[in-house]
Amino acid sequence: MIFNNNGNVFEQIANNYIKMIKSGVIKNGEYLPSCRDLAKELGINPNTVQKAYTMLEEKGFVTKVLKKGVYVSYLENNDPLKDFKDYAKKLNDDGFSKQELKDAIDLAIGGEEN
Repeated sequence: MIFNNNGNVFEQIANNYIKMIKSGVIKNGEYLPSCRDLAKELGINPNTVQKAYTMLEEKGFVTKVLKKGVYVSYLENNDPLKDFKDYAKKLNDDGFSKQELKDAIDLAIGGEEN
């Protein structure tokens, strides 16, 4: 990665990752290098990489998992309701009844189990 004088280094790192994620070079679910490893590779401070990863997380491109790392979690057409419906259908196809799914939803959002 070559840095230029246009913007902060952490923004350049984040923008580079955004391009790679959107173009499919880095796929959904892949882990990014640790802050320390990437900083060493780029010859920069690990705090700079941390800022870049935080920016990516705030923009919805990655998810940080404690003691695991940072992985790509970007869906171009992110539609949580569609994702939920698709998953509910899969669970139903796998043998969960409609009532079991409804009960699980009720329990998850603060209802009581029947």
